[in-house]
Amino acid sequence: MEEHDKLSKLTMWSKINEFISDGLNYSEISRRLNIDRHTVSLYASMNYDEFVSSQSYNRHYSHKLDAYEDYVVAYLTKYPEVSAARVHDRLKEAYPDLCNVTAKTVFNFVRRLRLTHNIPKAEEGVREMNKLPEPPYGEYAQVDFGEKWVRRADGGSVKVYFFVMVLSRSRYKFVYFSRTPFTTVTAIYAHQLAFQYFGGKPKKIIYDQDRVFIHDENLGDYRLTARFRSFISSEGLDVIFCRKSDPQSKGKVENVVRYVKRNFLSGREFKDIETLNREAVAWLERTANGTEHHGIRRIPSEVFAYEIKALTPYTAIPSIPDQTMEQRVVRQDNTIMFDGCFYTVPSGTYRGRDTQVYVEHKDNMVNIYSTESGKTIASHPYSMDKGSLVRNFNHLRHPSVSLDDYRKLVEKMLPSCEAASEWLDRVQEGKPRYFRDNLRVIERESHRYDDQTLADALQTCLEAGAYNARMLMDVAEGERIRMNKPIMAKPFDPSPSPVMDIMGDQIPERSQIKTYDDILTTTI
Repeated sequence: MEEHDKLSKLTMWSKINEFISDGLNYSEISRRLNIDRHTVSLYASMNYDEFVSSQSYNRHYSHKLDAYEDYVVAYLTKYPEVSAARVHDRLKEAYPDLCNVTAKTVFNFVRRLRLTHNIPKAEEGVREMNKLPEPPYGEYAQVDFGEKWVRRADGGSVKVYFFVMVLSRSRYKFVYFSRTPFTTVTAIYAHQLAFQYFGGKPKKIIYDQDRVFIHDENLGDYRLTARFRSFISSEGLDVIFCRKSDPQSKGKVENVVRYVKRNFLSGREFKDIETLNREAVAWLERTANGTEHHGIRRIPSEVFAYEIKALTPYTAIPSIPDQTMEQRVVRQDNTIMFDGCFYTVPSGTYRGRDTQVYVEHKDNMVNIYSTESGKTIASHPYSMDKGSLVRNFNHLRHPSVSLDDYRKLVEKMLPSCEAASEWLDRVQEGKPRYFRDNLRVIERESHRYDDQTLADALQTCLEAGAYNARMLMDVAEGERIRMNKPIMAKPFDPSPSPVMDIMGDQIPERSQIKTYDDILTTTI
């Protein structure tokens, strides 16, 4: 094993130096190799002789899973496409006495073996090698947001937020700056400005899963905000939401965000937001749309002359929205005070006495935005009850309960069948950010149904591709009603779990029988 470790380190040293010779910086190399930037810096500072004689090369660590290396290598060689989560499950199946390790430990172990034994993950390799064909003219645009600190004339700094839209075929760009984080209203205004600048609008727009547009992510399935839904309906747009930082889906606009930061904003002095937006339009004409694009090897403005003919004409005049937004101090208990009431923000938001957030009161909702990223971090119904505490229990995270332990706890509440394990695997692999929230819904509501009802619901959801705990509970409720079964058909243990003790007075959402009917219709 020690020789494997040395080979792995030497391979890493060679790759780092190869990337440096290609002109990549340390941060980019860190992202590509999935290692810490300081490791990149350390390895790059040594030549070959210095490296092989260094402590970094000769130091050897023992690992909890070393005894299972041969088994895992054989399994990865046979099935190179499997995830670390699947390897973890196979280890637990093959070795019932497997030591207690976290999912992250298994992930790191599998990653090290892939590198040491040269077993790349098949899916990722194929995906990276494929270049997507250029889309038709006028078909797609991509949208994203960014932010950056900019120097002022007095030596201080100010943070600006910006909206970017780029037409996918011609790479013709538009950028709009704001002094405050974008809300749904200001984002819609930025869309209108972009359409006015282009003289038309595309058929489809690709976005991140951003709370500016999505009101409720619903454990990974999104619901649009009312204003944004009304906007895209009136404009006749199709919208597509994709994963964050997905180069296959929206890499074009992510490149433009970096371009705005590094080319336009870098070294620029901030005067006021109106001046910045005027300078941005001039920069678009002069540089962003006026010089050759390295990806298409053509000048975007020249290609745009063809694309504009395929855009839907846009003649409306955008109206400036009210962009006033207040700042509030975050209290040590991760709450803010607004109009005499306390509203929670996610645990960990408070980082000292100077921690602040932006607050917007609109449509009877209190929306709270990060001053650092501009993203929505909380939304609450506006309260008229002075002195009350308005809470979102999703903001609470119990640090003593690991995700693996929580899954084991919840899995015991489901029937012992292959469908339960497979369904949970699909949810965890497909929506890892929302896995804990899905587990919480199951923990809160599964006791209302007997094992057979849950087993039937799990099988139905698997066949329909419905990997969402609320859908699962809706299907179980439909099964219960169809079979005329009583609620609480199996005993419920009233003792609080490590997570339920912080969920005391949360009111669960009601099941929608229409959801059950829709899923059953899909599977027929």
